[in-house]
Amino acid sequence: MKLFTLVCCVFFSFQLLNAADEEKGSNAAMELNDLLSNTSSPGEGTLIYSNEVEKETITLGVDSGIYGLGLVFKGEWLAEPLKKELSKNLIIQLALGTSKSKLEGKVPQFGLATLITPSLPKETTTFVFKDPNKKAATLQTQAMLYFTSPKTQLAQTDQEKLQSTFFGKTGGITVTPVGEAEQILVRTPQNQVTFKKQKLKFDFQTSLATPFSGLEKKLTGSIIFPVYSPHGKAAEALAMRIVASLPTGVPSPSKRLAPARKITGSP
Repeated sequence: MKLFTLVCCVFFSFQLLNAADEEKGSNAAMELNDLLSNTSSPGEGTLIYSNEVEKETITLGVDSGIYGLGLVFKGEWLAEPLKKELSKNLIIQLALGTSKSKLEGKVPQFGLATLITPSLPKETTTFVFKDPNKKAATLQTQAMLYFTSPKTQLAQTDQEKLQSTFFGKTGGITVTPVGEAEQILVRTPQNQVTFKKQKLKFDFQTSLATPFSGLEKKLTGSIIFPVYSPHGKAAEALAMRIVASLPTGVPSPSKRLAPARKITGSP
């Protein structure tokens, strides 16, 4: 159950670091944005976000301003109690968002996926969703997913945001490497560090649900974008600082997913 907190933790971390970058010029925020910025090569492909009455097409690319990015890090870099549970795993943290030039009052990030794996996939691998209300499964690979529409307005009320927030319920994400990994240099305010950049194809065949409105949606389609793995001690130190910035005390989605209920008022 504790494991499912990771998606929300990293989502809130990305948002807080982006805000810090804009307001305080935080080094950690600048490093994160420099490391994972995909504005010039945001990825490609299309996802369909739908239910019985409506369908939304989400296409990655420069024209849409919608991007995908990913960071790979060791589970042992997480704080307790997640460190104990994930110490032998790699975490592939994926984010889907909209570039600043295309935001126009919308949420900057609308999708987060956490993939848990013994190693970075070298062949097609399917990550199924973990049930947060069950004890740890024996599966070596697992997935967790947070999603809302990229059209979601930042100025929504808390109630509206909760009701439009969906989590992976059934299905999963199939990952396929695309081409060979390449080493790239990432410049930080302090030095240059080396990362490995690997393009991956992500096939989504998922059903999503939210306890805050009782609605369900589907997310299908394929997208391709790179993930970055630290290479060498200096790059690992940078990645560890990013992971260490994850906030504590974020409410667990597992608790939110337990009883289906409808919110009748803002918190």
